[in-house]
Amino acid sequence: MSNIKFAIPKGSLEDATFKILEKSWTKVTRKNRTYRVYLDDPSILVKMLRPQEIPTLVSEGLYDVGITGKDWVGETNSDVEPILDLEYGKIRLVIAFPDKYSYKNLDAMIADYGKRKNTSYFF
Repeated sequence: MSNIKFAIPKGSLEDATFKILEKSWTKVTRKNRTYRVYLDDPSILVKMLRPQEIPTLVSEGLYDVGITGKDWVGETNSDVEPILDLEYGKIRLVIAFPDKYSYKNLDAMIADYGKRKNTSYFF
């Protein structure tokens, strides 16, 4: 039997990912702050990656399965099939201005500058 390559997110989603894996079916072991994670099942090889990389790496066949945000699946246009919404890791987007700006909201700034702002988030 071949090993299953499983990509999980590092960063803000990692603690919630560990909790959901442990609650669902397996013990998660991680030595220090490495990106290699071990599960009770030795046939599942786990690597922690940046969430925005996971859809592309799964679609290219470098990983068999992965956990990532819906926003990254859409943003990367990766050819993957979402199979389950784990319903955790909600993001909060904010817009901040330096104190020296007199703007009270984004509409006022856009009215002055009339520029479109790009984002790495998929809406």
